Amino acid sequence: MRNIRHHALIITCNDRKILDSIRNKAIELYKLHMEASNGSNLVSEIKDSIVNNYCSFFIIPDGSKEGYDASDDGDIIREKLIDHLKPLCKSDEYHLSFGEISFGSDDGTTTFKHS
Repeated sequence: MRNIRHHALIITCNDRKILDSIRNKAIELYKLHMEASNGSNLVSEIKDSIVNNYCSFFIIPDGSKEGYDASDDGDIIREKLIDHLKPLCKSDEYHLSFGEISFGSDDGTTTFKHS
């Protein structure tokens, strides 16, 4: 039996146009690279913070066991999106950051990557 390990990605920015562009890129990646036709449903709507004009969206875990197509596709998509985000996080024009968390595996390990 294979292990389920949940992966989630949170992306936050103070420029809604930039964040909308990134969200569209995420949806595009899911449509292009995930075998499951409904994979883009893992990308949430953009939500506004209550102060300082920040907004965020989330990519929720796919729920697949490690080593299965949906899990492998999700790993590839998240990596492509993170590669897209890294140079944007260095911009002085807007404050963009992200965090990826993986949790829930049989060994109890939780990991966190961030910009």
